[in-house]
Amino acid sequence: MAALAVLLLPILHEFALQHQVNPPESVSTFLGYVRSLGDLPHFEHVLAFVGGLTLGIWIDALLTGTDWPQSKKYAALADKAVRVREAIQLELGKADRQRDHASPSLLADVNSLMLDLRKAGIPVPFAPKGTEVEKWLEMASVYFSHIGPLLRDGHLREARGVAELVQMRLS
Repeated sequence: MAALAVLLLPILHEFALQHQVNPPESVSTFLGYVRSLGDLPHFEHVLAFVGGLTLGIWIDALLTGTDWPQSKKYAALADKAVRVREAIQLELGKADRQRDHASPSLLADVNSLMLDLRKAGIPVPFAPKGTEVEKWLEMASVYFSHIGPLLRDGHLREARGVAELVQMRLS
């Protein structure tokens, strides 16, 4: 916007002078300062650089779009992944728990999160048939510890890449 003002103000000033329109003194002084900017060495190059940079950013924003609602969704998934991972760690750390037995609510949370991630387009691992519950929870904990921070920070492409690697390792 500033570049546009720098380019248009001298033209408007010249137009006003040619058509005998007398701008107020403060406007004339301001236009004189703007015109003196144009006399600086390499001003055109700097103006072209800044204009190109601004135009490039605008075009990038228009083409890629802004996915703020999407980023909020992924941040919520990341928070849920961190919470479920912590719950898994607490469950696996209990000394008095039965081997290969987890609370139904924890398994429901893990399955719910996996379903949410799948719906968001992120590959999720499937436990091979006959996998022990404890091994499945350990794997889910590691998976969530990798995916959660990436989603929280908005690195969706990297999160999908890590998820695909985990999925391939389990297959």
